[in-house]
Amino acid sequence: MDNFLLHAVVAELESKLSGSQSRARIGRMWQYGSSGLLIDLQRRDGKLLAVSVDPNLLGIYLTSSTSRQFGDEPATDTQFIALLKKYLGGGVLRSIEKLGYDRLVRFEFTVETDGGEQVDRQLIVLLTGRAANVLITENDQIIAALKQREDKSGVFIEPVPPADRIDPFQCSSEKLDQLIADSANDIALAAQNNLIGFSPLYARELAARSSGKSPHAALEELLSEIFEKPHHPRIYSSPSLDILRSKEGLPEFVMILAPIILTHHGDLHQEEFESINDAADAYFKILNSRRKFTAIKQKISSRLTAKIKKVRTLISNLQRERESFKNAEIHQRYGDLLLANLHQAVKTENGFSVTDFFDASQATIEIPSANKPTARDAAEQYFKLARKARHGIEAVSSRLPAAEKDLEQLEGMIRQLASLESIKDLTIYADQAGASQPSIGSSGGNGSNGSNLQVASGRSRNKEVKLTGVRRYKSSDGFEILVGRTDKDNDNLTFRISKSFDLWLHAADYPGSHVVLRNPQRKEIPNRSIAEAAQLAAKFSQAGGGGKVAVNFCERKFVTKMKGFAPGQVRLSSFKTILVEPAEAGERLL
Repeated sequence: MDNFLLHAVVAELESKLSGSQSRARIGRMWQYGSSGLLIDLQRRDGKLLAVSVDPNLLGIYLTSSTSRQFGDEPATDTQFIALLKKYLGGGVLRSIEKLGYDRLVRFEFTVETDGGEQVDRQLIVLLTGRAANVLITENDQIIAALKQREDKSGVFIEPVPPADRIDPFQCSSEKLDQLIADSANDIALAAQNNLIGFSPLYARELAARSSGKSPHAALEELLSEIFEKPHHPRIYSSPSLDILRSKEGLPEFVMILAPIILTHHGDLHQEEFESINDAADAYFKILNSRRKFTAIKQKISSRLTAKIKKVRTLISNLQRERESFKNAEIHQRYGDLLLANLHQAVKTENGFSVTDFFDASQATIEIPSANKPTARDAAEQYFKLARKARHGIEAVSSRLPAAEKDLEQLEGMIRQLASLESIKDLTIYADQAGASQPSIGSSGGNGSNGSNLQVASGRSRNKEVKLTGVRRYKSSDGFEILVGRTDKDNDNLTFRISKSFDLWLHAADYPGSHVVLRNPQRKEIPNRSIAEAAQLAAKFSQAGGGGKVAVNFCERKFVTKMKGFAPGQVRLSSFKTILVEPAEAGERLL
């Protein structure tokens, strides 16, 4: 708020709130963040006094919003609110005054102390850029401040007018002409740099009104409309306010709040209001909605950006793994040759000299020893490496396309997010994104770098926090089945999420995901649901690409983790085994 706008707001507040007939009295109070206040002055119309000392959104006005509508998470238990209650609680408002040409407003209250004594205390609002603050004073002594003050003196001193500027009411025609001449005949520049209270907006208005009349006559006319005549409050905007209200994220807009008609903005949309406080309320509601939109959008964007980074890392790792697994055929060949030459292989310094039966010339080649002492041991090592490489290639071949699809989807979501222009669109977007999120690594087994891409906000997100790092299914009988993604996720699922009477499953003798069939009601679990959970345990294991797999299962209370065990490694004190075909059984939930 600039000086002239603040004058109009305070003049209207004075007429509506102060005096014996109004009997405005401090009731409830709320704080918003570190720089916003809402005060109930017990008006019949229910309007509240809003104060913002945020340097980017300075203002004071009456609002029709409730404490819940005004902003997120209103606080009634902050230190400053406690001091407001202590020193001004129940105080009767006696007067409101704007201090000179400074953007300072003083509310004078009469407060009854605990001893029954009547004392005068003040609430002073400073709308002065980075030094903006709210003070509680008594006899010019500062009792409390909403924000930390650089001046530690504890004394409030009313500011004096700047010595290098002129009171516009005291500026003669000759003096104004001289100021304009000294400013290269730029009327707006002369007013902004030399006249107290003139912001760029009103400096430009003075220049516009000087067309066809003398600058001094235009100055007198402008001051009369601001300080003497009835106001004509309005908001100038481009596009219209209706569009700005419905499209909080519109990237380019103009919006100007003024207590008078601005002749140099006749090209903009205009909406007139009955009072300057009503206009200010509408103005700040739009600005607050834009801030809310920006905050929500940035939050969603940050989450998506983090997910994109994670998926790109996963893709890079999978591509690197795929390259490392290309030696499967070579390792298999080395193993076969070592076995074929088992009784004639010659030990060399770095390996074994063997006949290459795969070569038509049957040349002699040297095979590295793989750090093994005998040809048989080296052959077994190469067969092991070949099996690992084949399994790895299969896993990567299934996971890499899924990860690339997830990346494409996430990048599409970012592009879609950039095009949204309303909070309503953001809400729908967040809900849809939360419901249709990609599930990275859904085809992989134990050790997959999956992630939860939930971006929906509010209570639904909080409900899912505990389930980060799991896939969710529902059995044919309605039981929830959770499947871990990584080793750490497996530990979290088994020892933090699951309960003692839940059913725990894992592929026997193969690395894989921990699976939990949840049983909160401790019901008898049908065999069909157990089989479906077992199929999931088989599917998300290193044996998931083959035939039938043995799966161990037991109640969660029989699963323990010994000291020194690696992530995902557990011990079963009692279990049963079921043989199933690997399959993604049940209904996929997440």
